[in-house]
Order: sequence, then structure tokens, then C-alpha cells
Amino acid sequence: MRELSLNEIIEYAEKIELESFAFYSKAKEIVLNETVKELLAKLADDETNHYNHLRRLRQKGALTEKELSQKIPVNTDMLSVIINTENIEKDFTSKDVLNIALQREIKTEQTYTMLTTLTQISDNVLDVFELLRKQEKGHVSKIQDTLKKA
Repeated sequence: MRELSLNEIIEYAEKIELESFAFYSKAKEIVLNETVKELLAKLADDETNHYNHLRRLRQKGALTEKELSQKIPVNTDMLSVIINTENIEKDFTSKDVLNIALQREIKTEQTYTMLTTLTQISDNVLDVFELLRKQEKGHVSKIQDTLKKA
């Protein structure tokens, strides 16, 4: 358990979304299956939207400096379990990519679930974390459905 500012928590969530966008963008260039390519393109778009939701929280006026600097105890072990997606090899199959994506989305959904338990933050921030949690859960379902067909 470590204390992080709300600003640091939001920055971390933004980083997750940017890394996911980069992964899906790169992965869609590698896979050959058109259905998987389309899913990866959709997921990349979704990650951009997620990032924008988070970024708006830190834009002027959405939260006060006091709210952004507020220290909150956070289970930082949970923050370190996001699946590493930096190394996508050119010989990865659609199934390989989908399995990595599935694990990443599961861990991201778990991270947002943990963030929704932080009762010291404002409702509008909790609402964004809850929205993103639900969307990540939807990603898990889409990836699982595609994996069954792959």
C-alpha cells in the first residue's frame, strides 16, 4: 500500500490506455485474420476514447488542484500487474495476439475495479473509473468470443 495523488492515479490509468492503444495498433498490422484485424482496430479506437475520458479529468476546471494533489492509499501491487505488451513478434498468430490482449484486458478491468473502491475521490472520477471498468469487461467478452472462432 502506498499513497499516490489522484493526479498520479489518473496519469497511470492514461498510461495503461496509451499502451493498450499502441499494442492494438501494432498487432493489427501483424495479424492476417481480417476479423481479428477489425476487432483490434475497434479496440484501439476504444482505448483512445478511454484515454480522452481520463485526460478530461485533468483538464482545467474538471477537478481542483486540491483534489488532484490529494493523497490516497492505493494497492500499488495491483498497479504493477498489467500484462507487458511491448514485444509483439512478426510470427505471432491471431490467437497469440488475442491471448495477450485477453490477459491485458482482464488485468486492466481488475485495476479499474480496484480504483472504483477508492472512496476518498469524487463521484465524477469514480464514475469515469466505473465506465472504463465496464468497457474493459466488454473488451474481455469480445476477445473471448473472437478467440472461440479463431
